[in-house]
Amino acid sequence: MKVRDMMHVDVVTVTPDMSLAQGQRLMHDKGIRHLPVVSKSELVGIVTDRDIREASPSPATTLSKGEINYQMDTTAIRTCMIRNVVVTQPDDEGAKATRMLLDRKFGCLPVVEGKQLVGVLTETDCLRAFVTSSQAASAQLGKTQVKDYMQTNVITAIPENLLSAVMQQMRGSRVRHVPVVTEWKQVIGLVSDRDIRQAVASDEPHLAQFDLNNLLQKMTIKSVMSEAIETVRQETSVSAAGQLMLDHKYGCLPVVRDENILEGILTVTDMLRAYVEQQDTAPTVS
Repeated sequence: MKVRDMMHVDVVTVTPDMSLAQGQRLMHDKGIRHLPVVSKSELVGIVTDRDIREASPSPATTLSKGEINYQMDTTAIRTCMIRNVVVTQPDDEGAKATRMLLDRKFGCLPVVEGKQLVGVLTETDCLRAFVTSSQAASAQLGKTQVKDYMQTNVITAIPENLLSAVMQQMRGSRVRHVPVVTEWKQVIGLVSDRDIRQAVASDEPHLAQFDLNNLLQKMTIKSVMSEAIETVRQETSVSAAGQLMLDHKYGCLPVVRDENILEGILTVTDMLRAYVEQQDTAPTVS
């Protein structure tokens, strides 16, 4: 399968002169974490939500809220965008591009023809291709189960945990999802980085970092976690788990045994690792 068969072409982009505040609002409104930066339809960079956060005033700033908003409104994306962008091309092999996402820990790859941006390949695009190919795969490949790729060393939270403490733990461990459990390890919910962003979203162009910190110090996981979640068993097929992720737009699935006791977690990244390994071991058709 080629990249052109997997990528999406309806891409949200920004220009180098767009302000940090505009870029931040656009990411929040569209529910995305990456924005290709284009000039006259040519790709000149990429900016992530992390780039914008790091370019924002420090939490220890003495600036007033109005001064912070002014700085965010007048600072251009060009000041923090990544200029040497790793890209893929429409005729590249999909497995090769997926491997690149995994090896470099990227969330997306811009797709270019020459210097022209023609699409974007995300983890979700790769997952959709994986699920489709798994359904058409041989019986042997179809036997792959969740237990073969799930993670068992899982960071968890309880409903009473402060949101600020869990956020710090998520950033330190570079994870985007945390199962919420009882003291008996029963799964009762899930919290994601997107849940947190939506919970602290402000109608103002930029929420001052010290105001954000004060807000997070008062919020608990219970106030932001998702309770209506799907889970899988170790014996669930990887392709079925992937379809569940696509159907519900999940980034992960808790893996449980009887009485909803947590045994592990399966993420989109784990699914893509399965996809790449299956592609590497699949027999070549002559």
